[in-house]
Parts: sequence; C-alpha cells; structure tokens
Amino acid sequence: MAIYAADTVAAASAPYLPFDVPIERFIQAISWGPLVQVFSALDWIEGTRQQLLGVAGIALVAAVNWRAVPLVILAALSGGIYTLSAMVIDRPRPSADLVHVIRHTGASSYPSGHVAFFSWFLILLILCLAVGRLPKAIVAGLWVIATLVLLAVCIGRIYMGEHWPSDIVGGLALGLGWTALALSVRVLSNPVLARKK
Repeated sequence: MAIYAADTVAAASAPYLPFDVPIERFIQAISWGPLVQVFSALDWIEGTRQQLLGVAGIALVAAVNWRAVPLVILAALSGGIYTLSAMVIDRPRPSADLVHVIRHTGASSYPSGHVAFFSWFLILLILCLAVGRLPKAIVAGLWVIATLVLLAVCIGRIYMGEHWPSDIVGGLALGLGWTALALSVRVLSNPVLARKK
C-alpha cells in the first residue's frame, strides 16, 4: 500500500508523470494484432458489468467455499478505496494532443479501476476455488492465465488511451496491496489457505 500512497501523491501533483507519455506512445506503436480485440473485450467489463461480475464471483465462492466469503468481501472493499481516490484526485484522462485516444469514459483517470478490480478478483478466485481443490498442475495453469489476463488489462488500458501508465501502477498497487493486506488477516485467510491458527 506504500507504493499506492506514493503513486497517488504523484498523480495528485500532475496530470501525468514524466514517464507516462513515452511509455504510452511506445505501447501504442506496437502492432498488437488480434490482441486489440481482447483489449476491447476487457474494456467492456466496466461500471455495472464489473460490479455484477464481482458479485457473481462472490456468489460462486459462497457456493463452493463459504468460509472464504469474508476474505473475498474484504478484498472487494478495495473498490471503495478506488472510488474515493478517483473522486479526490480527479485526474484527467490522457490527452489526444499527446497520445492516441481510442476511447474515453467519463470517469477520472487515476487509478485504473479495471486493473485494481482484476488484481484482487483473479487472485481470490484462484485461492478460494482452485488451490487445494484442483491438481497443482491445473492451479499453476490458472495462475499463468490470470497473469496473462491481468497483463492484457494493463496493456489494453494504455493502448486504448484510457489511462496513463502511472494510473496502471496505481491500480496494481491498490489491487495487489489491498489483497495482500486482506490475506494478512489470518482469521480470514487461515480457512482459505488451510493454515494452522
């Protein structure tokens, strides 16, 4: 969470950071081929659709591993931090004068809500539904898939011109940092990770 705090302070001080424009232009200059459709599909999961996906994930965890529900709900509370940060920072989206903009939504740019969401959502689904229930080889494959999806979300948000790279860093720091914090609450994570109290 310290990285999130530092990145948030930096984002509040400027509409973009010195490394944002060159990294964004570099990513947008790459020919991503069919991955652009993946970027667009992941971009579609926003707002109400993202909330419904989160609720569906929590319901699935409740049906399969009810003892994990408090942990997942705590991780989902990162959405509240995202909302508060976005309102307070109110950073403008990348400017079409500086980079290529394919699509903009009305919300503020910092942090990336997509990245923050997928950071906790994918990790908790695997921990609560797969680890200790499926063969280790399948779990390892799921971790690889989750990593690739999260990477596609990060790259796609920059490629679409929706976010600056520093917004992505903020989303990752929030999602992963809050998830790590939730997992550190042993009374919630012990039943999920099968640790002895």
